[in-house]
Amino acid sequence: MTRSFPLWPTLGTALVVVAAAFVTGIIAGIPAVIAFGSPKNPGDIGANVIEAAFYLGGAAVLIPLLETVSGRSLAGLGVRPLHARGWGFVTGALAIVLALQVVYQFVLGFFHQENHVQAGFQNFHVQSADAAALVLLNGAIIGPIVEELFFRGLLFNAFSVRMPMLAAALLSGAIFGIAHGDPVLFPVLALFGTVQAVFYRASGNLVVPMVVHGANNALFLSLMMTVPGFH
Repeated sequence: MTRSFPLWPTLGTALVVVAAAFVTGIIAGIPAVIAFGSPKNPGDIGANVIEAAFYLGGAAVLIPLLETVSGRSLAGLGVRPLHARGWGFVTGALAIVLALQVVYQFVLGFFHQENHVQAGFQNFHVQSADAAALVLLNGAIIGPIVEELFFRGLLFNAFSVRMPMLAAALLSGAIFGIAHGDPVLFPVLALFGTVQAVFYRASGNLVVPMVVHGANNALFLSLMMTVPGFH
């Protein structure tokens, strides 16, 4: 029987997905700039059209390749409806994630970084209801689904067939943190990714981290759009 997540096909899948995401984002950027002007901040409609294309382009390649390298369907990887037990895992994971966010704010304050803004959001500003809807669509739905498929569905699962579960969770979490390109927030992002992997494995349902990820992003994006000075 062929082993799930063989090394080279899995690495190739990760590289192809990232390349497809960037190429799709670039292609979408041309008409987006023509229609909406050059994006000036991540809250612009044009910027969010490009971001949606980035995620959807990556997902279009990721989903079939993930099923191929895993030897399982998406349902077999844990993309299934949530029932009472799954919602219990969501509640527990979300409580831990939000507690981590609060604790890390105190850590940032200790190092005089309490005013730090996550990389890419320095000029974040939403000017219309349409833009706000796109920000939430990308940040709370599309982005979390695709990122969980990639970081937990692909990378964590690939690592976990080669090393102990906790080591795989820590490694996939570290890569998740690095991918966000923010050294100051790297520790909390890496811990977030680790918690997501642990709860995915504990629940056996990939929708658990998807919902936690989406709820976390929805909360903070909503506060950023409605509370002046929140970041």
